[in-house]
Amino acid sequence: MRKMIISMSTRTKNVIFGALYAVLVLFAICPPLYLWGSGNATLFLGVPFAVWYWILDFVLLLAVMFGYYAVEQMRGEVDSEGAADAAQAKGE
Repeated sequence: MRKMIISMSTRTKNVIFGALYAVLVLFAICPPLYLWGSGNATLFLGVPFAVWYWILDFVLLLAVMFGYYAVEQMRGEVDSEGAADAAQAKGE
């Protein structure tokens, strides 16, 4: 799996994560499930379905962002803060 991630092109990586992110943002902006469930009075752990919809959307968005970060870190595309500070101090 790691080999596949490292050999993947930057364009492919951006398309995959961009599509996942776009779908989740679309569900937050145009919530068809939320509208369907907002009239639903069913409680899950004492919380209405409509609230769980927003919590689930938020958690999935976080998972996609952390996944993107992990892939970039695996590929060596994330600059460490120490290296960025050192380069800035040198004037690079």
